[in-house]
This record gives sequence, C-alpha cells and structure tokens, in this order.
Amino acid sequence: MSRERMVEFVAGAASGFVADGVTHPVDTVRTRLWVQGEGTAYKYSGLIHGTADMIKKEGFHSLFKGFGSVALLTPLAHGLYFGSYEWFKRTLGHQKGGLGLGDSSNAMVSGFFANGVGGLVWNPMDVVKQKQQANVGSLYKSALNGLIEVWSEGGISRGLMKGYWSGMATYGPFSAIYFMMYENWKAACLRWNTKHARQDELNTAHYVAGGFIAGSAAAVATAPIDLIKTRIQVCDHYSGMYSTAVRIIKEEGYGVFTKGLGARILWVAPGCAITIAVFEDIRKLCSTASDFGSDGYSGIEMPTVAEGSSATV
Repeated sequence: MSRERMVEFVAGAASGFVADGVTHPVDTVRTRLWVQGEGTAYKYSGLIHGTADMIKKEGFHSLFKGFGSVALLTPLAHGLYFGSYEWFKRTLGHQKGGLGLGDSSNAMVSGFFANGVGGLVWNPMDVVKQKQQANVGSLYKSALNGLIEVWSEGGISRGLMKGYWSGMATYGPFSAIYFMMYENWKAACLRWNTKHARQDELNTAHYVAGGFIAGSAAAVATAPIDLIKTRIQVCDHYSGMYSTAVRIIKEEGYGVFTKGLGARILWVAPGCAITIAVFEDIRKLCSTASDFGSDGYSGIEMPTVAEGSSATV
C-alpha cells in the first residue's frame, strides 16, 4: 500500500471514530424512535422526549448503548469507505487509465460502490449496535460477545449480514447523493475563491459547511428506506424490503416515515460535517508534511482554478 493510500485509510478511520462518538447519543434515540411499538417498553413522541426519558429512567450512559461495537469496527469501516471511494474515483474518472466518467457521475457511482465496501464492516456493527440501543437493560457482555452471539444465532446471512442489501438500498444512494453534492460544493467554493482573488485552498469551515449541507439532503432523501432497514435488522418479524414497507404502511400509516426524521438529520448531518472536516484536515496535514498534494481530499478536477488541485459519511 502506497503512503497516499495509507493516509486516506488512516484519515478515514480517525474521522469516522470522532464523528460517530460525538453523534452516538442522537443515533440511539433515533433507533428507538424507529423500532418502538406495542412490544417495546418505551414510547417516545420525539427526539427531546426520548432523550429526557432515557436519561431519567436509564441514566445518561444509556445514550451510549452499543458504542462498543462502534469503537471496535467503525474505524475499519470508514477507512475502507474512504479508501475505496478514492480507488473507484481514480478507476472511473478522467485520470490516466480511467473510464472517463463525468465529475458528478463519477462521484455518485464511486460513492455508491464505496458504501458497499464499507458496509461489509458497518453491517455487523449496526446489527449489534442497534439491538443494544433498542434494548432496555444489558443485552451483551461486550461488543465482541454481541458479534459472537449474533453469528451463533443467525450465522452470516441471517445474523451478522442481516439487512445488508436493505442497507445498500439506503446508504448506497445516500453516499451517491452526498459525494455528488459535496464535490460540487467544493468546486463552487474554489471557483468563488478564484473569482474574488482569494487563496485557492479550502479550509475547515468549507468542509464543515459542505458536509453538513450534503449530509442533510442525503439524510432526508433516504430516511424512509433507513427506517425499513432498521426494522429488518432489529426486529425479529420483519424480512424483505417490500414486505416490510407494506406492513409498516398498513399497520402504522405513511406518517411513520416522518418519525425520527429530525433525529436522523441531527445524527447524520453533524456526523458528515465532522467526518469530512477531520478527514480533510488530517489528509491535508499529512500531505503538507510529505509535500503531497495541496488541497486535501481530491475530488472534482479543477485545473483552471488551482494547478494540481481538485474538487465527503
């Protein structure tokens, strides 16, 4: 592995760990909002009510249920995610030997397939994490114990990788939308800087704003599919995306797809902003130290803006 690829992997791993740690409490409440029903010991009206009720009845630490599996697996998942995104982008883009896809199309296709790679690790993490988040009380002795128990109960396809394809149907489009919007945001910022005779490098504020905006849009667009995925992974009597969607609509109505939407945005958008900003800054720092690149994370090529520069979960 080249030094550049190693930097991408390490920066992705570090950024994912930081972002998931900061946003985990919101994710916990979101999970409960989406699985609550007649069989659960809780019934929340929204994010604030759910947060307050959990702290009151289960303690503040309950908001971090399932974080053990996140700490164990999300660095690897994010490292693979960002690393594979760069690989797909080079393979599909205009660089020498690439397939010549346009910038936006390249970002969308690369983001979609990168999520498939990261999902190989994210999926087992999500299954264990969400089961712990949804459960009142202690479910597993540790994250590793949870992975072993899920595997012993359902094996790979019906255990650790349960809901993988529904996850791809959720986060594949999410990553495609996110990276397309983020890369175009960076390109627009570079053009604006050049037009107004400012420096041709972007800073942390650009990364945070771009990640937040792109993450918000992608979160709203894919929220209904994410609810279906969560039910399949957490609840015992749901299987198949179509049958799950039909059952949810029949039993709970279309309005259920808006429940937890605010929590999803507050979980996803800040997470995307933190992840991409930490990733960009770590990569830029490492690149500066080794005199490799000048504009952090590469993306949409902008040779007319800054020589060698180019214009995300």
